[in-house]
Amino acid sequence: MENIRKKFNNFGLKDKEIDVYFSLLVMGKGTITDISKKSKIKRTSIYQYLDILLEEGLIYQTAIKKRVFYAPENPKKIIKLLESKRDKIEKSQREIEAVMPNLESLYTKTLVKPSISYYEGKEGIKEVYNEMISTNKNIYSFFSPKKLFGLFSYEENDDLLMKLYNNGGILSNLIEKSDETEKRLEIKKYSKFVRNKILPDNFKFDTDLLIGKDSIAMISFDNLISIIIKDKAIADLQKNIFKNIWKSLK
Repeated sequence: MENIRKKFNNFGLKDKEIDVYFSLLVMGKGTITDISKKSKIKRTSIYQYLDILLEEGLIYQTAIKKRVFYAPENPKKIIKLLESKRDKIEKSQREIEAVMPNLESLYTKTLVKPSISYYEGKEGIKEVYNEMISTNKNIYSFFSPKKLFGLFSYEENDDLLMKLYNNGGILSNLIEKSDETEKRLEIKKYSKFVRNKILPDNFKFDTDLLIGKDSIAMISFDNLISIIIKDKAIADLQKNIFKNIWKSLK
């Protein structure tokens, strides 16, 4: 009997509901008083369990000489009830699948949380540059040549820039002023896809900031750590700051 009860738990019934149902199976039919005595459940509580069993289609209600009786449906009906539930679930699944693109669109616009990826070491920083170059056509950068070339060779930098060029990308740099800055501005082959403006003497920083369409990357050369934050609102804010500084410079 206990094994049978577990099967009905899987059907979705709770213990008290099962007690009422089994009592009716044994009795064949019964009044509220009969069911209460057989199931040993208080009469005042019986109604809520009967309502659930009626809703599930496991029992039915009938009147005999003005007295209300409850009786179980044929147990074979359970299979049909399960088939009906399965059909409803499958239908609901098909309907939800049909509108899933709309739901995902709403979710993307309103509920997606920013994602943050963390990187360490020189190779981690290089991975950040490659990620930004491969996923963005237009990149805006606060750039310190002195810091960058303290870690990367000219050849490594050239390799990254040419990847951007081959992807059809454009790079706009706000550059920290230094002796290294003048050397880099003299390289003609970058002029087709790299735009530069030099920041004032007092504008110093120890990190690179790269801004893409919906992500930003911050790189600390002193600590050899970097992060990518993927969030359009954050990227748009940084982009607006960049563009306003860009407009203010000659």
